[in-house]
Amino acid sequence: MRKLFTGAFFLILGFFQNYSNALIAKQWKPDDGAAIFSIKPNQVLESSYLLEVLNTYGFIGLAYSNFTGDPHIIALQNEMGVQIKDATEVSLVMGNFLETVQNMPVSTSGNFKVFEDFPLTMILRVNGEISPDTIFEKFDRWASGPFYHQSIIERFRKDGSTTAEEIDEMSRKNRLKKELYASMQNSEKVGKTTMFAIPMGMLDQVLQNKELEITLGIRAEKGASTFAFGRRDKVLAFFDHESQFNTSISEENGKDQQFASFSIPFDEETLQKLKTSKLSEPNGPLGPLAISLGDAMYQIREVSGTSAIMGGRAHLDLTLRCADAQSAQAIWSIGQATLGMAQLTAMRQRMKNPQTQPLLPLEFLNKIKLKYLGNEVFVHFDASPVELFPWVANKKIP
Repeated sequence: MRKLFTGAFFLILGFFQNYSNALIAKQWKPDDGAAIFSIKPNQVLESSYLLEVLNTYGFIGLAYSNFTGDPHIIALQNEMGVQIKDATEVSLVMGNFLETVQNMPVSTSGNFKVFEDFPLTMILRVNGEISPDTIFEKFDRWASGPFYHQSIIERFRKDGSTTAEEIDEMSRKNRLKKELYASMQNSEKVGKTTMFAIPMGMLDQVLQNKELEITLGIRAEKGASTFAFGRRDKVLAFFDHESQFNTSISEENGKDQQFASFSIPFDEETLQKLKTSKLSEPNGPLGPLAISLGDAMYQIREVSGTSAIMGGRAHLDLTLRCADAQSAQAIWSIGQATLGMAQLTAMRQRMKNPQTQPLLPLEFLNKIKLKYLGNEVFVHFDASPVELFPWVANKKIP
C-alpha cells in the first residue's frame, strides 16, 4: 500500500501540471526558494481536449461553467476588455515555497502570520495594449454595478419569502463600496509601469488591518499588456526583471505546444526540518512517501514539469532533480518497482474480474515511462481525457 502511494504521488504531481507556461527559464523569481505555477489559457481553454475533459468529468464541467458564466466575471472581462481565454499567461509565484507551506495554518482558526508578508505574486499577460490611464474608470464602472443579477432578484420576488424592503435593498446593492477602492484613483508612474495601491479591505477581512503594501502594476507595450499583483517591492522587482530580459509575449507565443508548467525548488535545510516534522511521521501525509523513498526523498532539489497537448492527448513530463546521482538512481529504482507492482495488480484484477474498474487501468500504467540520467529522474505519460481518472468519468452529478 505504501509503495502504491509512492506511485500515486508521481501521478498526482504529473496531473497537477494541468493547473500550473514555458516561460520558467526566463521567468522572474523573488528568491531561490520560490515556486512558479503557470498556464497559457489561450492554448487550452478552447481546445478540443479541454472540451472533452469537461464532457467526460461532469463535476469539472460544472465548476468551469459556473466560473465562466458568473455574471460578475463576465461583466469584469467586458469592462476591462480582457478575456481570460485570450490571456497568454497566468502565473502564480510563491516566494519561499517550502517554508510558506510548512507554516500554513491547518484551519481557518490557525495562525495567519505566514500571510503577513504576502508571499504571492500573480502575473497576467494579454495580447493588446490596455491603457493604464483607463483602468480605474473601468474598474469603478464594474464595482458600481449590481451585486445581485436581475434574474436572482426576480427569483426572490416570486418566492415570496423575501420582503419588499429586502428586495429593494438587494436591487440597490453594488458589487463593491466605493470607499474600499477609491484610493486606487491615485496611480503612480514608475518608469514604464503604472502602479495602483490595492486597499486591504478590498481583499480579505483577515488581512484588512495588516500593514501590507499590495500593488497592481500594469505595463502596456509592443502590442501586449502585463499585469502583476502582489507586494509593492515584488511587483517592482518583477517589472525590473522584465526590462532587463526584454521579455516579449509575441516572441514566446507559438514556439511550443506546452500549455502549463511548474517548478518547485527544495533546499537541504528545509527538507531536514521536514524530516523531523509531523508531516513525515508514519501517519502523516508524507509518511508513506518518506518510508518508501527513505533518505533519497530529502536529496530532491527541484520538482518541475510541463504539459502539452499533441495528437488529441495530454503529454505530461515530470523531472526530479536530486543532489546526486545515487539519490536519483534510488528514486528511479523505487519508482520502477512501484510501477511494476501496480501493473501486476491491475493485470490480476482484470483476470479475476474483467468488469471491475481499477483505480489505475493497465493501459494507463503501461504508458508511464521512467528513466534517470545523472542526478535527474524523468517521468512521462500521456493520456486521453477518459484515461486520466476513469473511475469518475461520466458520473452524473447529484
